[in-house]
Amino acid sequence: MSTAFIHLYPSGAGRGLAAGRSRSADGFCLGGCLLFLVVALLIAGAVLWGGFSAYQGIYQMTSPRAQTFEPIPATAQQNAAGLKWGAFEKALVQGAGTEFRFSADDLNAWFFGEGRNADLVSHLRFRTIDDWIVADVSVPLDFMAEFPGLPSFRHRFFNGKIGARLAVEKNELKIKGLDIVGNGHRLPWLFTGQGYRDTVQKTLEQGMRTRLPQGDAFLTRLESIHVENGEIVVKVRPAG
Repeated sequence: MSTAFIHLYPSGAGRGLAAGRSRSADGFCLGGCLLFLVVALLIAGAVLWGGFSAYQGIYQMTSPRAQTFEPIPATAQQNAAGLKWGAFEKALVQGAGTEFRFSADDLNAWFFGEGRNADLVSHLRFRTIDDWIVADVSVPLDFMAEFPGLPSFRHRFFNGKIGARLAVEKNELKIKGLDIVGNGHRLPWLFTGQGYRDTVQKTLEQGMRTRLPQGDAFLTRLESIHVENGEIVVKVRPAG
């Protein structure tokens, strides 16, 4: 197992990452806002808290060319995933408690099925590594502002992995671990602050509420979420 990702937070499992129906078709989080927000925070954090040397480190996490991804799952996989997610949505509507298991392939098939999130097809794929949920990303950085006297991020790409370990504490979704690697490089000190996790967590919750089927009910009744044997396992409590 590669060590490009390492364990960041002591809570939970002891291993870190290895390197290794939305309600509309306009994106899980409009314009991929969570994806772009995390990358923007990465770079802004280097400038504000780390100075020139950290900025240089962030620059090394970028690449001059976009990463390419495997094709999105075929129509048959999309249809099968749609049936699975439809059953889960039905259970939420009916107020039933349920356990829902889905793989990263199921997530990709559902996320991109029927033309959903077409704006992210060239930028994102999901997978699981150990007990982490991982997004492989390729983000163009033309939206980044220029910083006088520092290397430009224009026409460069953040090709990397954004990994999170999720849990539920006191009926609230929590990010227990956050790790980011770009172009084989990482700056772990940028992600030890609670501020990063809080910002990503709030944005993730907003995306879930607005884009997941029955997003409000999902978060309100969420009992647990974890990765087990390559599957994401979600439990929700009965309504009332």
